[in-house]
Amino acid sequence: MNIFCAIDLNKKEKAHLKENVSQHQLIFKDEIGENPVDTFFDCEICFGNIPSTWVEKSNKLRWLQLESVGFDTYLKLETPNNPSITNLKGFFAVPVAETVIAGILALFRGMDKFVQLKETEGWQGADMRPALRTLNNSTVLILGAGSIGLHLKGLLESFNCKILLYDKYNTNADSTDISDLQTILPSMDIIVNCLPDTQETKHLLNKERLKLLNKNAIVVNVGRSPTIDEDALINCLKEKRIAGAVLDVTNKEPIPQDHPLWKVPNVILTQHTGGGYRNEILDKVDVFLENLKRFEEGLQLHNVIDVTKGY
Repeated sequence: MNIFCAIDLNKKEKAHLKENVSQHQLIFKDEIGENPVDTFFDCEICFGNIPSTWVEKSNKLRWLQLESVGFDTYLKLETPNNPSITNLKGFFAVPVAETVIAGILALFRGMDKFVQLKETEGWQGADMRPALRTLNNSTVLILGAGSIGLHLKGLLESFNCKILLYDKYNTNADSTDISDLQTILPSMDIIVNCLPDTQETKHLLNKERLKLLNKNAIVVNVGRSPTIDEDALINCLKEKRIAGAVLDVTNKEPIPQDHPLWKVPNVILTQHTGGGYRNEILDKVDVFLENLKRFEEGLQLHNVIDVTKGY
């Protein structure tokens, strides 16, 4: 079979992939030239995120392994060959959850300000002590009870936090009814969004719900940006109606130079690195190789998504 590799790999990662797929023809997108799509149309398997239009026009594609958890661009495709599409569900749970903890602690313990003070050689520790907070015993609302939300819950439990999980489609969540947020939000110290971008999640935290938050609350977004009304969030931060935010995702990436988020106080921007770690790409290759073995043996692939339903 022909395997089209659309993911960017270094020499070590390419070598690791090659030595495990020697029985197939492996084609790397970055080695083709100006018109890789023509070569793609001759492939039965693809590893990496490609334009959805390519999938719709391919008569040979049988399986697409995404390099991401997100798959919104592949929803409701009309394809001639009905290929299986698999994602990286659960892959980023550990690094993203740790990013959330790091961001919360940075805000609560003033680490962001101490970094700035080091740059200016300013010493304000005694003045800052009364404003520092602890994560211990905080109340936390996690929006999304998937792998990230559940792993994060486990980490937060070690800080004695009181945790509520909201997820409309997960009966293991504490709440599946969006109307519950009206009574839950005012008492939360921390709100963490781990939800995907769908029609139902768009602006779940809208202007009205953000107004329900107390002035000591912080908002963390490691899900998809549209879940939170970014303009309303910025206004809340400017007017100090909430205490801060940790944003791994934003509406525009990269953020333009004149964007207000660069200057809004008490905001940590992690620039969509939440899922990153040292061996990330090699581990993605291994996920593909494991699924490739299942594909060769005619077994059910891991993490097949239903593009008609969005999960």
